This record gives sequence, structure tokens and C-alpha cells, in this order.
Amino acid sequence: MIAGRAVIVDLPGGSASDPPERRGLAALAARHLADPAAGGPGTLASRRGWRTRHRLEPDWSSFSFWSCVDDDIGDVAAAFEHVQPPGRAGLAALVDRQSRLANAHRANGYLRLMDLLDGCAWGEQNNALGTAATLASITTDDLQDYFDACQDRVSPLASPATRQWRGGYRSAPQPGDVTRVAVAVPVTGSAPGAVELAVEMLGSHGMGGRLGSALRSDRAIAYGLGAFRLGSGQNCAIAAQAQVAPEHTVEAGRLLMDCVRSVLHGPVDERERLRAATRVRTALLLQVDQPFGAADEARRKRLRVPTLVDLATAVQQRGRDGVLPTEEPGLPSAVVALGAVTPEQSSALERTHT
Repeated sequence: MIAGRAVIVDLPGGSASDPPERRGLAALAARHLADPAAGGPGTLASRRGWRTRHRLEPDWSSFSFWSCVDDDIGDVAAAFEHVQPPGRAGLAALVDRQSRLANAHRANGYLRLMDLLDGCAWGEQNNALGTAATLASITTDDLQDYFDACQDRVSPLASPATRQWRGGYRSAPQPGDVTRVAVAVPVTGSAPGAVELAVEMLGSHGMGGRLGSALRSDRAIAYGLGAFRLGSGQNCAIAAQAQVAPEHTVEAGRLLMDCVRSVLHGPVDERERLRAATRVRTALLLQVDQPFGAADEARRKRLRVPTLVDLATAVQQRGRDGVLPTEEPGLPSAVVALGAVTPEQSSALERTHT
């Protein structure tokens, strides 16, 4: 275990608390709090030389601080009290920096693909950073109201509603000579650790797993690929993506879908399960040994979600008993493509999601 001490401060205003006309408010507030020149927790962390991390979740804005020595890091929570919003010039600078970050996000091919897939799966896209219009509408009074609300509440300001799966097919143009393709299959009734094991058998870290064999070793059509979990809790899907030359777009979509369903519908060899379970368990326990690992585990217990240690144990059990996720009956999968997709390719990909 890495020596030192970590503290996590959760503000109950996550991205789900943003009013629709002021999307990006929670992210903008976090940017101000983390600013070394703003006089808040970011200033204290900069002066003390603490390592910092911020995660904006739907229901929490989570700030983490780590110090290699015990230098009163526990007092950082007090730095969040009585935070003052920036003046007009300071707010303009914050908006400018966040707008540039949002533009960079939209220009990133992989992140655009994830937004496209999220929108196809649930009918809406994650827009936590906001847009030029919504950021321009945020005032210093809005920031003050946000800070006041966070001080007055210990539970989330707005709990995100359970999203209803839609699925289907979507595409969007993207300049360049690479097409990105992704699929997602909704799953149900997953035992603890089952989704993580299924994702690893597909290949969550690149060329390993079934995706690497099907799209790289056997066909040599993918530049980059990987599997991942889409969504959280029981409302989730097994997803996979690949980067291919435009002429391989349809074949990639079909192979990705075949690979995902081959794991969900089985059978899966026990040796494959056990090897994948060992990889997942190792990766999970390595996260616990990181600077914020112990504090993250304590936070998971407080939020009543499985700890990584518990999840590692569950994944090992799934490797032995073979309990894996099952495809949600009656729901269409989601298929998306980002790039120069022809009408003929779109028609073929649309047939893939059924």
C-alpha cells in the first residue's frame, strides 16, 4: 500500500443537477473550486503540494486530495465552506477554458463515438461540460446558488432518473480515413462480477480476448478495439468498439456484435473464464493500491456500492461458476458508426442491431 493519506470531499451537486438551460454549471463550479488562484480548496492544495483529482458524476462532484505526509489534509473540507464565486472577468475566463475543453471533447473521435453510442442507447447524450450557449447563460449568482445548495444538502441535489433503453442505429460524419464502429447489447439480471468478467473475455485492454482474435488476428481489419461496460448498476449493456478502414465498416459491426453475443449466449470454456477472472482481479486490486485507493474503498462503502475488493472476489467466483450476463429479451441492441458511412453501409448496419 502506498504511504500517505487521502481525503475525498463529495459535493451533492453532480451533472444531473444542472438545469437544462445551464448545462455545464456543476463542471464550471468544480473548475472554480480547483483553481489554485481562486482562494478555495485548489489554492490550499497548490500551497501544500497535494495531489488532486476530480470526478464529476451524475449525482456527485467528487474532489480527492492526497498527501505523502500527515499535514492536516483532513482540514481541506473547511476550504469548501463560504466559497465565493468569481467576478465577471474571472467567470469569463472560466467559461473560456471550459468551452475550449468542450470543443476538444467534440473533436476527439473516440469521445464523439461514446457520445453517439450513449445517445443511441438511451436517447440522450452526456453533456456535462455544456455548450457555448448554456455556458454563456451561467452567471455568478448561479454559481453562488450552487455553492449554497451544496452546503445545505448531504444527499444529491437531483438524483438522475433511470434511463430507458432505446437502442437502434445512428451514424455521424467524421473527417479522415478511419471509421469508428461500436455496438452495445443490453443485459439483465447480472450477478456481481459477471459484467466485468464478460467484458474482459471480449478484451477490455486492446488486442487480447475474443475481439482481438476476430478483428485483428483472423481478419486484420481493426486498428484499435476494446470492450467496455455501458451504463451503471443493473441498467447497463456490454459494448465493444473498433477503428477500421471505411470499406470494413459493415464487417466490423457484424463481428463486434457476433463477439458480444458469443459471450452472452455461450458456451464459454472454463479455462477462458478463469484466465479472464485472474486478469480482472489483478487489475481491480492494483487500483486499491493506488494513492486514492483506500479512500475510494471507504467512499464506496459509504455510498453502499460494492468495493473493488468485494468485486474482485465476485469476479473470481464468476470465473468458477460460469454465471455470466444474459441479453435483455425484447430490446434492440445499439449500433453506431462515426466516419464516411455510405447509405448502403448504413442499411446493412441497421440490420445488425435487431
